[in-house]
Amino acid sequence: MAFRKCNDFKEITLVYASNGPATLQLYTDMPGGALAARLTENAGAGVTLASSGGPGVRITQTVALDGIRGTEFYPKITPGSTTQFELYSGVVYLRPLGVYIDGSLTPGEIWQTVPIAPGAGGGQ
Repeated sequence: MAFRKCNDFKEITLVYASNGPATLQLYTDMPGGALAARLTENAGAGVTLASSGGPGVRITQTVALDGIRGTEFYPKITPGSTTQFELYSGVVYLRPLGVYIDGSLTPGEIWQTVPIAPGAGGGQ
């Protein structure tokens, strides 16, 4: 029976300053149980964060996270070899899903309720 809570990630908003490009990756534990990169432009390469114009010059960038789900996550920012990167804030917006059922597991997960008696709703 599957009663795991799962989250549907919507977007990540970063406020940063940099003098060169950096790469953003978001790792989650779905599917399969291991934390793996889910945010990809080119097969795991991540999303490129543009230069802000130099250290101290703040910009805000929002990246859509459509179709990315997980029970755990962590973001990873990797600056270029000569990039100075200053992260001021980061916010991940997500929506909890009630139940996530993974039919590919062995044995496959199911969801079912406890027995429900019709008309036994409590009223008078």
